[in-house]
Order: sequence, then structure tokens, then C-alpha cells
Amino acid sequence: MPSLPPEAEKFLKEVRRGLGSLDAQERDDVIEELRSHFCDRMAQGKGDLLQGFEDPATLAASFVSERALRGALSQGTPWVVARAILMSARDSLALLFALVPLVLLQIVAFFFVLTAVLKPFSPSEFGLWVGNGNFYVGRGSPAAHEVLGFWGIPILLLAGVLLFWASNRGLRALARSRLASHRLGRP
Repeated sequence: MPSLPPEAEKFLKEVRRGLGSLDAQERDDVIEELRSHFCDRMAQGKGDLLQGFEDPATLAASFVSERALRGALSQGTPWVVARAILMSARDSLALLFALVPLVLLQIVAFFFVLTAVLKPFSPSEFGLWVGNGNFYVGRGSPAAHEVLGFWGIPILLLAGVLLFWASNRGLRALARSRLASHRLGRP
């Protein structure tokens, strides 16, 4: 390959530094792909090889973020997907506002299932409670009364599983859309 101008070599060096969290083979692949783009531009007689590229740190961060999203989607656990989306959401407030409710739904689903599991062991303490103008799931208080009785076990278990499933689907869809936006070059 022909040698690149100093500013292009400096750009590649900074991108490589930003790709530090990727394994060596992935770093080399990214750098070689960028080098190939620069060589193509040189062959076409373009003067500014860096025109249209983000700054090296931002470009490297988008590659790292894309890799994290791909890995999270293949691994599939909700917490890994949420963490990858959070890493990717540093530059997108709208994405963060979509992520937070989905994570909260995961937590609510966990407490629904936990309450359903604990209900048979302590029926008078766990369930769906109404009192003081509101209702809640979990451990009761003297000012509230339990509504569902033992029907709370299947209802809370089913509600928890459905909430968990729906929020997990939402997290995966959010990760896929973020990954697609990386491919299109949008933040």
C-alpha cells in the first residue's frame, strides 16, 4: 500500500489509541479498512483525505460502541444489553429517556415475581395491597389490606414474566436501532 500523508497517519494512530478496548485483530481490521479508504481517496486524486470523517476519538468510540452492542445482542441478557445501550447513549438524551423506563420495568417485573414466590411462605405479608388511596405490590403495612389473596401468586407471576419479556424485547429493539444508526453513521 502507498504511504499516507502525515495527517492521515496521525489520524489512524489516534483512532487506534481510541480502539484500545477492542482486541488486537479487531483494531487492525478497523485501521486497515480506514487505511484502504484513504488510499482509495488518494488514488482518486482527492486532496483532503480526512474530509467527512469525524474526529478520531468520536470515530473510535462509535466502533467500540457498535462492537459492544453486537456482543450484547448475541449474548442476549437484559442487563448486558442495557449496559451496552447505556454506553452507546452517552451522546443521545432521547435514547437515555427510552432506556430508563425499560430498565425500571425490568426491576418492577423482578419484584412482581419475587412477591409471587414469597407469597406462599408468608401469605399475610406479601401481595397486592390497597390503602391510603394507593396500591402497591410487595410487603404490606397495617394501614393497607391485601386484595388478591392466593390469586396473587399466578397473577403477579404472570404479570412479572410478561413485563420482563416485554421490556427485554424493548431493550433488544433499542439496541438494534442504535446499531443500525451506527451503520448509517448517525449518533
